[in-house]
Amino acid sequence: MPTIKFFPTFPRCLVSLLLLSGMLLPCASYAQMSSIDTAAFRMINIKGDTLKGFKGDTVSYQRILGSVVITHENGVMTCDSAHFYLEQNRVEAYSNVHLTHPNGTTAQSDYLQYTGADHMALMNGNVQIRDAKNTLYTESIQYNLKTKIGNYTDGGTLQSDETTVSSQLGTYNGTSKQAYFKTDVIITNPKYIIESKELTYNTASKVIKFLDESHIMGETDTVHTTAGEYDSKNEKAFFTKRTTLLNKEQVISGNTLQYDEKTGYGHAKGRVEIAQNAGKNLLFADETEYNKKTGYGKATGNVVLIDTAQHSRLLSGMIEYNDHSKFMLATLHPKLITLTDKDSLYMRADTMMLIRNRDLGVLKYTSITQGEKKKKQTFQAYNLLYADSTFISNDSLRLIIANHQVRMFSDSMQAVCDSLSYSQIDSSFRLFRSPIIWNRNQQGTADTIWIQTERNTLEQVNLRANSFLVSQNASTCYDQVSGNYIDAYFKDGEMDWAHVNQNAESLYYAKDDKGAYIGVNKAECSMMRIYFVNKELDHIVMLENPKGTFYPIDQIADKEKYLSAFKLFPERRPASKAEIMNNE
Repeated sequence: MPTIKFFPTFPRCLVSLLLLSGMLLPCASYAQMSSIDTAAFRMINIKGDTLKGFKGDTVSYQRILGSVVITHENGVMTCDSAHFYLEQNRVEAYSNVHLTHPNGTTAQSDYLQYTGADHMALMNGNVQIRDAKNTLYTESIQYNLKTKIGNYTDGGTLQSDETTVSSQLGTYNGTSKQAYFKTDVIITNPKYIIESKELTYNTASKVIKFLDESHIMGETDTVHTTAGEYDSKNEKAFFTKRTTLLNKEQVISGNTLQYDEKTGYGHAKGRVEIAQNAGKNLLFADETEYNKKTGYGKATGNVVLIDTAQHSRLLSGMIEYNDHSKFMLATLHPKLITLTDKDSLYMRADTMMLIRNRDLGVLKYTSITQGEKKKKQTFQAYNLLYADSTFISNDSLRLIIANHQVRMFSDSMQAVCDSLSYSQIDSSFRLFRSPIIWNRNQQGTADTIWIQTERNTLEQVNLRANSFLVSQNASTCYDQVSGNYIDAYFKDGEMDWAHVNQNAESLYYAKDDKGAYIGVNKAECSMMRIYFVNKELDHIVMLENPKGTFYPIDQIADKEKYLSAFKLFPERRPASKAEIMNNE
């Protein structure tokens, strides 16, 4: 061990004077020490009750005891005792260490080691550093009094107003107010709690930047992210990597997410996924935006809306909706798929709307025009998109309205029309403007057609005004029925029987016992019932004022083979689901 020599003890009145003058050289051996930079030496001033000098083979220092005061560049440190190393211009302070600095910093600890050359302080034991409204608590820290930058590696806590941040590793810059935290980071605030692997926090701007896996638990929302920032003062969030937001109503995920709490505006982009009502409704899109206050939202790019309760999927290039009015508008090649185990139904149109029954009056005289410039003037239903609080209701969606170039396809049924409505209540369709329906070898036309289904299987079809029903038996043989109203009833997806009311006419091909055609029965009456077997007309019951004529097969003229309403539309019939699903 090195040899330690004890220097004489000086009274308090001489300690300060001797340190300032560089004259603390009480014996010859001390006088032979290495030369000291007097200017650097005078940078530190130490006062105390008593002083003792120690000299070893490798180190020499002065021990100051009792009410120690250390000053350096206007910074003041007090402690119970201190060691001053002249050659290194370094001080070690022990017990009840307190530090104040003109830059506004105060600190306290059980132990402090301070080097005057670089203004670096190592503080251990019950460390507290205060800067304005911010206090840092830790057991050990390296702190630069000049730059006001501190680093800890054994756990610390930063208290800033109502916000507390704790972590295993941390850096705090008292000048920029920027703090860096890593490993087991926890932020607590009356409005939220954050758990993170790594983040930064600015105590002045209140901006939190997330650098690794982080979880934000708010009063009503929870966010999982790995990158982004949250401006807690202005209540704005912007996340730049895959992020998920959860609340009572929905779960939202996107490659980027941003939200402004004050305006209620939110935006998500990149593989957006939204699950509502415990996963019963799912929305997928390239991009979405939403305003919580107005209820207005928009999804664009490869939009898919899944309703598990209705077993349906709505696909579109763009969907606009309003949570308050429960109104939805799909444009850019919208398609609706209703899924069943046996026979799924595919439908497309220029536009599709989802609306409540009670809001139908808004659409009574509505015309729908494509194009951003005209749609607000010509499309009154946009009132339901840009709704105010008078529309707020818990009503669920009841009707789907499709407009222009409507086409439907399933294995058992195909249909076209200009517009239709579909009720989610009773799975019924109402087709308007030149509607046509096909079922196997049968075609139905009328001014309006109502279709009742059960799991996409035909149950009932009502033809209203100028109704015509035709079944093809052979290449040139067509059984035909016309009247003002035709109600057709189905069994296992096949037409079973039909009731014709007002101006009923029929034409069907009669067969002998061997199935050969023998002639044509042509009849008219006020009402009739028609019965089918194996997809073909089997017999007719005429109920009021019947008139009929039978034409032998070899004597029937071409004009007698058809009723006046006869017309086929094979070119308009949807051929496959692929035709419905393409975007042309």
